[in-house]
Amino acid sequence: MSTEHHTEETARPRRVLPAPHGLSRGAPVPWWVKLGVKLGLAALGVHGSRARALGLARPSFDARDPGKLLGAPSAWIADATRLMGRRPRTMLEVGPGRMVLRAPVLAGLGLEHMWFIDPADSAPTEAAAYQQVVTLARSQGMAVPDLAGCTDRAAVLQRCRATLLHGGPAALGAIPDGAVDLVVSEAVLEHVRRDEMGPLLAQLRRVTAPDGIGLHRIDFQDHLGGGLQHLRFSDGFWASPLVGRAGIYVNRLGLSAMVGRFRRAGFQVEVPEAVMWSRRPRGPARPHPEAMRPAADDLVARAVLEVRPRR
Repeated sequence: MSTEHHTEETARPRRVLPAPHGLSRGAPVPWWVKLGVKLGLAALGVHGSRARALGLARPSFDARDPGKLLGAPSAWIADATRLMGRRPRTMLEVGPGRMVLRAPVLAGLGLEHMWFIDPADSAPTEAAAYQQVVTLARSQGMAVPDLAGCTDRAAVLQRCRATLLHGGPAALGAIPDGAVDLVVSEAVLEHVRRDEMGPLLAQLRRVTAPDGIGLHRIDFQDHLGGGLQHLRFSDGFWASPLVGRAGIYVNRLGLSAMVGRFRRAGFQVEVPEAVMWSRRPRGPARPHPEAMRPAADDLVARAVLEVRPRR
């Protein structure tokens, strides 16, 4: 049996929080209705940028939340400073979506350079969107760059000492070895295809500074109602292009497997916090054989991983 089917001691969280009622439940309709609608729209070509234009897909749907725009970057820098023993000078965010909007805030927090990487471009291109973030940050007493004269996103990112990359793991080749002090991701790694996870983590290991830190918040529930309905399907169906276009694909790696993959990529891993269900949420009584994982992993809704290059 694969080591990904075993719960490792190193995957045990230091702190456990109870999963709130209705976590990630979304619209109050049966999961199979959501699945059918999303697959149908994808089959008709309504996905990606077209779905976003019609309001049917919302990457970074909380992009206007002051807590996400201002609070999250401050927390990242504070956590990294505590864990590294120094302030990070550089940062990489994996899969920011619209949250590239945080570039002025991160620059105001003292980062000398930052990178963002996404498989597709869903970040605002107009300078006004970033100027609104600057106005919000200043209203909270934060010192952020002056974006006067910036007419588009490219100018804003240059002013903030930021680089936006698009593509798969190979796109990270643009970042020098050991150049990144802090790597962050928020509800992103669960969407990475299993065959791309190894190359991605290898690149993250390469670009992370020897004393750098990675902070990753990962969701493990399905996107059909916040349960485990995604475990009922074969790999052939679940990894199909149609499911990917529908925007519901997650790689179905449990916490143990995710920790194991980071470790094999050359990282030390700690799990400081996990949100867990007291009992197994809704899903198939017996998962598809290709979706089997440790029973303990089925109780983990979300977790935070702290990862460091292994020396």
